[in-house]
Amino acid sequence: MLENLNFHFEFYDWLLVFMVTALGVFSAYTKDPQLKAVAATIPIPCGFAYIAVGLPMGTANAISGFMCLLYVHIVRILHYKVKVPIIPSIALGLAFFVALGTFLMPRIPDGEAFFIGACLFDFTVGVILFQKQKYKSGVRYKTPLPVYIKAPAIAGVVAGLMVIKRLMGGFCTSFPMMNSIVSYESRFSLGDQCRQLPLFLIAGPFMFAEMRYLEIFLHLNHWIVLLCGYVLFASIYWPLNKELKRRNEMADASYSDKNK
Repeated sequence: MLENLNFHFEFYDWLLVFMVTALGVFSAYTKDPQLKAVAATIPIPCGFAYIAVGLPMGTANAISGFMCLLYVHIVRILHYKVKVPIIPSIALGLAFFVALGTFLMPRIPDGEAFFIGACLFDFTVGVILFQKQKYKSGVRYKTPLPVYIKAPAIAGVVAGLMVIKRLMGGFCTSFPMMNSIVSYESRFSLGDQCRQLPLFLIAGPFMFAEMRYLEIFLHLNHWIVLLCGYVLFASIYWPLNKELKRRNEMADASYSDKNK
């Protein structure tokens, strides 16, 4: 098992560490809880992990998107319901993701039917949750720590998580590196992070499918494939994000009216 760990970082590994750290710092100093959640769900870390791993998009990528949803709800339930401190809650959520990912990785067939089925499953779950979930804006908060302390701390956490990158294979692209940072920075508003994940489940499958078939049929450079995936993802994600913000605001206004 030790030989599968990633102790020797390459250029793309360091690039991924830099990008996730930059997004983590953004989430730490942003007060808006929904913007923190956006930082956890835009696929910049996912895309750079795709470049770093060098594997084509497949069934594992689609399944890991759903596993991220499970991760954020595990952290929320442990911290809010079971009253486990936030850092152990995050650690347990990550342990669940790693354990399930390493169990499933050698057992998941990567044929087209399984890939499309996983994408459809993600999309269906995302739509149902987006329509059925309760809406409420979370607590505004930003870290009081100076950036020269916060940034190295985040970089250290991300570098530590990168060690198991190779062990996760295709699951690495949606490994909750960014979600784990945002879970800590959003510990007073974990509900926002949970409400944001359905947007990724709706937009992500379209990105995964486009990237897979551009690579398989057109044999395009990975960077071009990634750029095309980002454009398609953004065209779906941002309108949904505006709608999510509108629903949060409507729910807040309705709650205020009831309590006047």
